Amino acid sequence: MRPSLLPTLLLPLTTSLALPSPRIKCPIIFDGRVSPNLTLSSFDSNSTSPFNPQYVKGENLTWSSILLLPSSLPPSRFDIAQNSTSKPFEVTINDASLFRSYQGLQTGFRRAGLQFRDDKNVEGADAADRGVVTFHWSVRQDEARGMNLSHEYMNVWHERADYAGNQFTFVGGVVLRQDGGDGVDSEGARRRWTVQGAGNGVVWQTVILEGVWQNFGIRLDYGESTLQVLYSIDDEPLKEQTAAVRNNNTGGGQLQLGMAKKPTETETVVWDGYQEHIVDREGQIYGGVFVEDSSGGCVSL
Repeated sequence: MRPSLLPTLLLPLTTSLALPSPRIKCPIIFDGRVSPNLTLSSFDSNSTSPFNPQYVKGENLTWSSILLLPSSLPPSRFDIAQNSTSKPFEVTINDASLFRSYQGLQTGFRRAGLQFRDDKNVEGADAADRGVVTFHWSVRQDEARGMNLSHEYMNVWHERADYAGNQFTFVGGVVLRQDGGDGVDSEGARRRWTVQGAGNGVVWQTVILEGVWQNFGIRLDYGESTLQVLYSIDDEPLKEQTAAVRNNNTGGGQLQLGMAKKPTETETVVWDGYQEHIVDREGQIYGGVFVEDSSGGCVSL
């Protein structure tokens, strides 16, 4: 599917609009935090958006028509800065969220996924594909635009450059058999975040919570071929939830963040299956999105 304990903060081009945070202790590779002066139209321009304005979304849609900027939420843990705080954003999908790949219109999915503007789809082309890297994001549920968790949702994933799989996947809802789940719908299966490693094996799970920020970190060690999960709620520091487990981190690729709602009653997932009509929009709220260099054991908690 295409498309020194306190080191100096290193800001690449994608972070020129972002704000410093006292809680980020490591050099930033990619920064998806949204500064207060950004508007929805900012996400349609390569000069003002930290993300790629072209990918990955329904054809003939703009990011300004997909995203929302919730104004009444408290900041997530890593959005808090000394003088001015970066703000959350919400990725939404509806019936028009149909992505056209080179193979055709992907009618099985409802999909909108942000990619960092300078994240290269070539193995070894950027610093997020080598060394030790921690991927950070926080999520919060929108009660008015909740996900239908009888479906599987991919919300964050690092997709290999050859599109043949992911180094890790962060999914919610009932995970399809094709994607490593059992496909059995139950209340327990619905209200669950699952971190999967390469090959879709389950690494760690937690409950999907309402009314709070849930903060996640995925640390990939490319040299040692390991993956580790970190997690906290609201303003609590991240804590290690797993040991560094073996994982196939090869293949390069890109991080994607948003919503990819998968069908039920499907064989191919991408091309067929059942999707009910979305009356308005379904949304997932994000904050504190950034990727950092964790060499030497550095990780922002």
